[in-house]
Amino acid sequence: MLTLRLTFPWGRYYAHPWGQNPARISEAEWPPSPWRLLRAIAAAWFQANPGQEPSAELIQTLEVLGRELPTVVLPKVCFSRAIHYQPNYGVTSKEDLTLAKYKRVRHENHFAAVGGDVLIRWHLGGVSEVAARTARSMINDIAERISYFGRAESVCEIQIEDAVNGDAGVAQVAVQDGKPCRRIGPSYRDVFCPNPTGFHASDLWRRRDDNAADGTARKHLVQELIDTPQPLPDGAAWYSYQMPDGWPDHWVVRHPRPARRKSNPERVVAHFLEFSLQCRIPIPSKHVVSIASSFREAAIRNHRDPSFALSGHDRPEDLVGNHLHAFYLPVPKTTGNSLEFLRVWCLHGFTQREVNALMSVDALRWAGGRFPVRPVLLHMSSELPPPERSACWQTLTPFVSPRFWHRKKDGPTRGGQAPEVQVIHYLKENEAPYNCTVSRMSSAGQKDWEVCKVHLPPATQPTRAEPESRIGVRLRLDFPQAVVLPLPSFGHSCHFGLGLFIPADKNEVPSP
Repeated sequence: MLTLRLTFPWGRYYAHPWGQNPARISEAEWPPSPWRLLRAIAAAWFQANPGQEPSAELIQTLEVLGRELPTVVLPKVCFSRAIHYQPNYGVTSKEDLTLAKYKRVRHENHFAAVGGDVLIRWHLGGVSEVAARTARSMINDIAERISYFGRAESVCEIQIEDAVNGDAGVAQVAVQDGKPCRRIGPSYRDVFCPNPTGFHASDLWRRRDDNAADGTARKHLVQELIDTPQPLPDGAAWYSYQMPDGWPDHWVVRHPRPARRKSNPERVVAHFLEFSLQCRIPIPSKHVVSIASSFREAAIRNHRDPSFALSGHDRPEDLVGNHLHAFYLPVPKTTGNSLEFLRVWCLHGFTQREVNALMSVDALRWAGGRFPVRPVLLHMSSELPPPERSACWQTLTPFVSPRFWHRKKDGPTRGGQAPEVQVIHYLKENEAPYNCTVSRMSSAGQKDWEVCKVHLPPATQPTRAEPESRIGVRLRLDFPQAVVLPLPSFGHSCHFGLGLFIPADKNEVPSP
């Protein structure tokens, strides 16, 4: 037996029934579609193995699971929807007169508010032990790559469940004459499934009549079905599932929740947020300060009122300490060539309104406004990430000294102002361990410095404006024993991503 546990941290499952117009349906897809789950497993494998042909293990796993209709253990649920109106742009000719009377286009996003986890169970009858172990091992390796299930806002975590107790809330496929079928009744719901008698693993990502040559880019499966037209993918079918006893009276919550108690608007609800930087081309790491500054300005603009946590200005009189406001940290990949995440780290913490302002940041523009970057929330925590200890720390982004230490790029260093000296002073000033050996890092054949754009506050004396670019260096700190750095970054523009330190013994960027 193989059981997968689907956990929805945000308590919502967003999915429309396959091929149906959202404006013509009354409820979201429920139970979750086994076909959709197999697509998610296949997508996670392709993400883990980019550019590779499907492996024999993947094909075997998908076909083993696709040849059986699983049973589903369901929690209580409440169906709802979110309605949005999109402005109708682009009506420029008389031919579009029929659309001109609609100034807004209505969109409906149906979802199911779930009261717990969903369990999907395959009995794997008639499957060899080797095939069952292969399926379990492969899914266990890629399950952590599945971050959503259904629509993109349906955040989901999937893991293999070893022991399942009780059969309350079980839904199973309706059977007639020994075959799965469709039935009409209050205790049945239609579910989009793989067809056990005709399913092929490749049906999840292409049509069987696809004549495209190997190695050529194919259309997305959904787009290809629309263009054909073909209502259902190959190897898929609709079947009815008999819902748990007492459905829907004892399983569907239809009454409103009691009124929430008024909460303190100044209560801190988060100290750390992580966003994925979505862009159609890689974002060069040299734009780290530009991305961080644009995100900060958009969040301050969304909040409207003064906010110390977001801006560092309007500091409350009772606060003691430095660097209590937000760090906006665009994090490059370990190769250092492109930006991948943006982490917002704040010792003071954010209120719910400030969190809303951060989550409302729309597309950011870089490279002169030609390319949009859309930040997508991945993780939010009420606590700061657990501190990491290491005897060796190194910069992931260049360290820029707060004070000038050179006259020219290749010129002599000012006495006592070298970056190695300034980083020790900066660590000591911020009550961080400073009894360390500092050395510069550089790639073979390259210089140990680089020109970095820095963040400058509004000039109070325009005649003495600072240069927007400074010299940055990559440093390595070696301590006699493992230590914790109290701040994620140090130096000039440290609140905008420069001077970000990570443990040197880690091959990947540390995750919260």
